[in-house]
Amino acid sequence: ALSTTAYHCVLLDYRLPDQDTLTFIQRLRSSEINVPLVVLTGQGDEKNGLQLLKAGATDYLSKSRISPETLAQVLRSAIRIYRAEMQAALAQEELIIKIQQLEKQQQQIQMQNFKLLEASRLKSLCLATMSHELRTPMNAIIGFSQILLRPKFAQLTQQQADMVERILNNGKHLLMLLNEVLDFSKLEAGRLDLKGEIFDVSK
Repeated sequence: ALSTTAYHCVLLDYRLPDQDTLTFIQRLRSSEINVPLVVLTGQGDEKNGLQLLKAGATDYLSKSRISPETLAQVLRSAIRIYRAEMQAALAQEELIIKIQQLEKQQQQIQMQNFKLLEASRLKSLCLATMSHELRTPMNAIIGFSQILLRPKFAQLTQQQADMVERILNNGKHLLMLLNEVLDFSKLEAGRLDLKGEIFDVSK
């Protein structure tokens, strides 16, 4: 009957005719049949009340104390306790679900952080490689421009000299930018070596 029908409360006699009450209560609870259980105890059975509660009974009541008032009070109390337990169990399930969702979100955030760190590392590596590869030809351009501007190496007209000087200045400016990019990539990668010096703050 309990497996097919929902009841507000169940009254059990401590002395069942065909089985042990403690075993019966444990079997009900292990079958996940959740219903308030109140056990009626006889003379000398009150000492087993703690065992009944441990087995899964909601409450127990001595037959010697039964009256309409006490029975109503025990039933109301058992139903109230049962509802509170069900609400607590439901809240716990919801809490477990939320914790699992938060753990999943945390894993996603960690994965995103890993991807961002990897992207930042690759960016720094790209900048360092690019800066290094561009500095080599830029140094050659600057060096040859300086050679062309020396009178003993090349006889240039004023217009040619102005153009070579413009190449030299732009090359130096570009080299400075490349050095700053390289320093920035080293700084991000934590590979920038700092050298301490004493200096005059007022100057």
